Amino acid sequence: MNGELAQIIGLVAHGNYYLKGGAVDFSSNSTFQFVSEVKFVHYKSVIHKEGTEVARSVQDWFAFLRSIKVSRLWNIEFNWDRQDLAEHIAVSFSGGVPRAIQADLPRGYELWYPQWTTGSKDKQKPWLIEYRGLQFSHSHAFPVRDLSQAKNQLAAGILTAQEFALRPEVDMSNFADCFSSALRMLDSSQPVGAYHPDLLPPEGYSLEARQVLASATRAYVFGGMGSWNDMGFSDPGVNQKYEEITKELFEAVKIAILMASNSFELG
Repeated sequence: MNGELAQIIGLVAHGNYYLKGGAVDFSSNSTFQFVSEVKFVHYKSVIHKEGTEVARSVQDWFAFLRSIKVSRLWNIEFNWDRQDLAEHIAVSFSGGVPRAIQADLPRGYELWYPQWTTGSKDKQKPWLIEYRGLQFSHSHAFPVRDLSQAKNQLAAGILTAQEFALRPEVDMSNFADCFSSALRMLDSSQPVGAYHPDLLPPEGYSLEARQVLASATRAYVFGGMGSWNDMGFSDPGVNQKYEEITKELFEAVKIAILMASNSFELG
């Protein structure tokens, strides 16, 4: 699971819960386990190199959002239009794919972009993160569709990838096991995602949303060395099929995560 994406999901989900009056303690959330410092800085525009710091902890940022009457947070995925690099490859690099959190204000919107850098003296927690806020007059949020559609697309993508992984000429049983686990989550009464079991707050998400998100995080096999992205086959036909399946799987996982993480509803 991409760490930058996981953190955004956690912040959006728990932030919405907090804004609706829920009690939130994000200090030990797993999405910050390798982070030594986080700060939230507001900038007047993209050309300004210095901004105004508004918080140095997630809790203080949540409180700041409440103070300026933010009503809702959204996980924002931007359109990918690069022709030289596929998105499912770009996600293996830190900052390779632009992401943001949208905050809905009484008048207008703010996008908070994460900037991850290394340099911490703590080798166990090497990451330093700055979320950079910019104001916009229009929303970037994608309308939440019926989750059943995303769920069906995800199930189809995972099943196709699993069948490919079990082909004798492919022989990637480790990935097949991963996909089996992801498929089980779609029907689980207690779905739990991979790596980050604390992505969602105790309330605000339906069982279907939790199933879809847990399955998608388990099927998120896109990363660096040793990941699903890192494969290649000498047989042109097999390799072409692998490329097609990979794109379909990534799109299904991406949509599932976006729809499920933005489906918060409470009160």
